[in-house]
Amino acid sequence: MFETKILKPGQGSHATREQLASTVDEGLTLKKKCLPSWLIFDNTGSEIFKKITELAEYLPAACEFEIIRNHKDDIAKLINIDTFNLIELGSGDGCKTRILIEHFLNKKLNFHYFPIDISNGAVTNLVRSLENDHPDTSLKVTGLAGDYFEGLKAITQDDSKQNLVLFLGVTLNNMNSESAKSFLTSLRESLGPKDYLLTGFDLMKNPKLLYSAYNNVLFEEFNLHLLDRLNQELGANFNKKYFVQQGQYNPITRAVESYLYSTRDQTVHIKALNKDFHYRAWEAMQTEQSFKFTLDEMESLAAENGFEVVEHLFDSRKYFVDSVWRVAH
Repeated sequence: MFETKILKPGQGSHATREQLASTVDEGLTLKKKCLPSWLIFDNTGSEIFKKITELAEYLPAACEFEIIRNHKDDIAKLINIDTFNLIELGSGDGCKTRILIEHFLNKKLNFHYFPIDISNGAVTNLVRSLENDHPDTSLKVTGLAGDYFEGLKAITQDDSKQNLVLFLGVTLNNMNSESAKSFLTSLRESLGPKDYLLTGFDLMKNPKLLYSAYNNVLFEEFNLHLLDRLNQELGANFNKKYFVQQGQYNPITRAVESYLYSTRDQTVHIKALNKDFHYRAWEAMQTEQSFKFTLDEMESLAAENGFEVVEHLFDSRKYFVDSVWRVAH
């Protein structure tokens, strides 16, 4: 069985033009201009980011592939019920999860894969691709396009099955503490006592490594795409050639922060807001943040939000960890 379902809109669905305009207005009127990175992730932005994850110097993706390849048996051992759900939040093209799917099929495990993503196109393509690759197997796939928690609610109503929830990559690392707490609270409320969460954390490492990972020509293209999106959707008149991108590690916030710098004194008009925004020469506008964790900080995050850590799965250099959590009893 291979199918795709569209969920009703929720908190994580594509922003309306009004939400987009309101977010941009709020961010550009701050004393230190700052826009959230989710603004970059339309279809084109997602495609650029996919290319970033394939770069050798972008360590989170390379390390997580290694972890899943080397620890697929450890992940399979979490399953202790005959049939289970493999649920992936923000599945994208499912490239890492395919390693687990192949392994579970080889072990003759009986499971139903639920990729959930706000991109209808990504979910549809993933389901179609899996159907082509596994036509004569026991694999069952139901792709859900829409909000993560709407999808989880629909799946976890049947509490007879164990759920293994994957939240791979560094999405949680990109949330500020308030957003992360809200997200983890909702996630905890969606899970039962026999369920597991496997979630990724980029660990603190040499700042020079962090610098090289976030200062690539593709990262500049990715960040500058934000201006394209504001031009297209809000009628802004940003000129990309008057902005440059740089990422840097901030030891105070403990995050790698990306900025677009205005190379000249300029004024940008945004038609949807009917407002002008002035940029001084070399003024910075923050576009991304990616927090880096120590193990102690990550374990505190779990405990503070009602989870207990079951085990840590590391890459060979301990640059990244996929941590297995369950709801604290």
